[in-house]
Amino acid sequence: MAEEYLKNPDFPVIRADWEGNRLRNGRFLGEFKEGNQSMLVALKWMLSKNPQREEKKKDTWLPPVTDPAAFLQGKEDGLVWLGHATFFIRLGGTTFLTDPVFYGVSYLKRKVPLPVPPEQLPKIDYVLLSHGHMDHCDKKSLQTLRQLQQFAVLTSLKMKTLIEPWLPETEIMEAGWYQEYVLPQPQPNVYFLPSFHWYKRGLADNNKILWGSFLLQTPEQTLYFGADSGYDQHFKEIAQLFPSIDTCLLGVGAYSPAFIMKPSHTNPAEAVQAFNDLGGKTLIPMHYGTFDLSDEPISEPVQWLQQLEKKGEIAGQLKITGIGEAHLFNSH
Repeated sequence: MAEEYLKNPDFPVIRADWEGNRLRNGRFLGEFKEGNQSMLVALKWMLSKNPQREEKKKDTWLPPVTDPAAFLQGKEDGLVWLGHATFFIRLGGTTFLTDPVFYGVSYLKRKVPLPVPPEQLPKIDYVLLSHGHMDHCDKKSLQTLRQLQQFAVLTSLKMKTLIEPWLPETEIMEAGWYQEYVLPQPQPNVYFLPSFHWYKRGLADNNKILWGSFLLQTPEQTLYFGADSGYDQHFKEIAQLFPSIDTCLLGVGAYSPAFIMKPSHTNPAEAVQAFNDLGGKTLIPMHYGTFDLSDEPISEPVQWLQQLEKKGEIAGQLKITGIGEAHLFNSH
């Protein structure tokens, strides 16, 4: 049926051979392959017994939570993890908030609190919204932030249709993969890049809105926010365009069982492979410890990463941060 290519004509494309994101019958396609998101796979998961059930029940570990006030009120370049995929980032004096989720998501409660009340967040210049899944694009959190302050949203193609009604008088900029947002200078350069993922919020809206990842760059620092992604060769493609990435924020949780999670998230070994593909210097893991989304025990991602580090499989520095713990960019 009908195929088309879509990009934002107002933003530059940074890859010479890139025509735009491919859609078939109004639904976005992956760059290399499609995951199976059928309800039958979800049903199979619901009917399967978790082989780690007992181990998971006994696992009471939680990420440590510290107060980020000193960093938030300061001026140093760095970031602080606020849980799941939410980071406050300060880069060249510009501030970003990734995939803001302050509360529980639908029927899921947070296992660890937000380390700072939303009203104590400093001024946010840009919210980076990677895709429309509820644990990354939370209406209540976005509305809370909008009631507290004004910001611009950098996001994916077609996302405006979902979030514009929630955010009155907010600038929303949509990009396709391999596009650079046109921002007032001097600002960090911000690029929207691929991920191996998908979109769904309603019954029949599969892949109607694009998903992706972000790269932020100043002369001093290049930071990659991988958002939600299964492992695929886009990490190698990104490394060709950006050969020196300082900091990689990559998901390491919600990977079990693999038959449903593999096209959506990376397990720790796949995240390390992605980090090595990217040629990153510092790996900061995320997307674990905040919500219970899958079958693995809550402490398993961190233990697995530490084993990979001991075996020398991580071609760079592993920095496991607590929630609320600051990481300064000049500290690596």
